Amino acid sequence: MKKIYAVLAAMLAFSTVGGMTIFADEVQQKLPAELPAEKLGQHDLLKMESQYMTMNAKIESIEKKENYYLIFATKPDDEIGIVFTVDENTFIVDSKDGNFMTADTLKNDMSITAILGKKTPMTMSLPPMTSPIGIVVGEENFTSTGYFDEQLTSEELMLQLNISEETKIVDMAGTKKVFTQDDVKNEDCVVLYGITTRSIPAQTNPVFVMILPKQEIEGIEEGIIEVVEAEEFLGESQTEQVPEPAVVEPEPTPISEVNVIPLREIAEKEGFTVTWTANDKPVVLQKDGVEIEITVGQKDYKKNGEVLQSEIAPELKNSKIYISENIIL
Repeated sequence: MKKIYAVLAAMLAFSTVGGMTIFADEVQQKLPAELPAEKLGQHDLLKMESQYMTMNAKIESIEKKENYYLIFATKPDDEIGIVFTVDENTFIVDSKDGNFMTADTLKNDMSITAILGKKTPMTMSLPPMTSPIGIVVGEENFTSTGYFDEQLTSEELMLQLNISEETKIVDMAGTKKVFTQDDVKNEDCVVLYGITTRSIPAQTNPVFVMILPKQEIEGIEEGIIEVVEAEEFLGESQTEQVPEPAVVEPEPTPISEVNVIPLREIAEKEGFTVTWTANDKPVVLQKDGVEIEITVGQKDYKKNGEVLQSEIAPELKNSKIYISENIIL
């Protein structure tokens, strides 16, 4: 987890910073009586759920830095997108067969699944930034994270693993040993699999299993960057929720006789290519030699270099930017 903070601190130029850290409260659960004593740990005290999660995305652009890569990606139904930091500690595997890849083989338009700890810090910048522990490239097989019990069953996924000799089993540390299904029991894992049965739980013969390390809940240095845990940001928490102070986003300014439209949706319907890499940079629209630059919160915008003014300042609400229709219509 320490490398996450170091990378985030190095990227202050890309984000809006603050001094606050947001963490969701943890809820302890009762332990199943049959769990072997040697397997007990912080993971089990929290809940018999995976401490990891997945995030599907599509690579839009890649920026190589000195010691890491910035992967700008879009998520389904989210025009803001997300930025992943990838370095030498990030594992990258092919969805088809679980073979390992390197960051320099990643390309634009690739479909990826990021593997994140549920307690992984995520910046409150736009777009948000975070450091996945791994990336699965492609969609040839399903990618899931789950906690698998003594019967190799994940209650969260409603999935049971039937591990065979063909199943590739590794751990994230790259330990040189032959892993068996016993090593997978009572562990968090990434699994790549194809066909499943229609039973409950569904059963599958996984192509690839990676045993993930136990998640430790660590503090974060104050004053580095405003962050929120990945689980909270995505709204996919499996634990009991304790109410947090609400962050209220501004509604689009109601101005009479001004039609406000969602930028990306309408712009793409009008044939524009939409590019936005960071909240401190303008959204760029391009079509047939026309280039429009729009900045959230500013009435001034540029059209082919000429500074013009819209009737209202563009506003961000629920992951969408709203603008006055006169800018592009």
